[in-house]
Amino acid sequence: MGGLDRVALLLLLVAIAWHVLGGDDAPPEQPRRPHVEAPPPAPQPRPAPVPLPTPPPAERARPLPPPSADDPLFHVRIDRRRGSATGTAFSIDAAGLWLTARHVVHECDRIGLRRDRGLVRATVAWVHPRADLALLRTQGGTEPFALASTPLSLGQDGYAIGYPQGRPGSVHGRVLGRSQMQAEGRFAGRAPTIAWAERGRAPDFSGSIGGISGGPVLDARGHLVGVIVAETPRRGRFETIAPEVLAAGAGRPLPVGAPGTSEADLSARTLPGVADSLRERLRIAQAVCVAG
Repeated sequence: MGGLDRVALLLLLVAIAWHVLGGDDAPPEQPRRPHVEAPPPAPQPRPAPVPLPTPPPAERARPLPPPSADDPLFHVRIDRRRGSATGTAFSIDAAGLWLTARHVVHECDRIGLRRDRGLVRATVAWVHPRADLALLRTQGGTEPFALASTPLSLGQDGYAIGYPQGRPGSVHGRVLGRSQMQAEGRFAGRAPTIAWAERGRAPDFSGSIGGISGGPVLDARGHLVGVIVAETPRRGRFETIAPEVLAAGAGRPLPVGAPGTSEADLSARTLPGVADSLRERLRIAQAVCVAG
């Protein structure tokens, strides 16, 4: 086969192959669809929250039980006085009657309530025969505190205000339960008390809260629920005269103001400002015992 014949045969084979594989008669390539994401599903409405059951009142605030002879008993020895000392007192009658702890003013040669840089002379008008409680009298007084109208509950907040360590200060506490204080030494007697757990101090300080003895413990409305008389520093606790002792001391009612409207909005946050205001208005005063 000549060279021209071989070329012709090659061209024929190429033409046949082009026709078989598609060549010019093949359908054009179909264009690709642009990629479109599926639309997000329509938002489903959120199910309504299921309300939690309201706990029964007994779980929200368990009332403090009545005093019992089986309440925990603690002893406080009140040693004979050596020199002068200070404590706290507070107004319960605008005519000039003040409550304080008996051990603050017992066996004093002179008693005064500090006002600015001087002292307002005070005398002991009455002492409780069993509880660590005393009533002072001055010429003229300040706005009194009212006794709380609702009973204490376990876990309830209380705010003690006075002069711990001889300086302005306050203690936030919560009710732990009933107790009994047995006083021994300079005077003796047993009376119902309330045990509190410390939750905080304002301003923050360490050590004993001695000097706040005789100061009021107020509820969130600023009403009187106790008088502070003892502490247990290592356990972070303090003790107050029980409210029923304040309502009827030694068989006769103490002249504590009748329950009234809210006097203050007390909380851990507002305690420093409220306490300063009560001291500035001399509703709470530093009691000074001069002895020897």
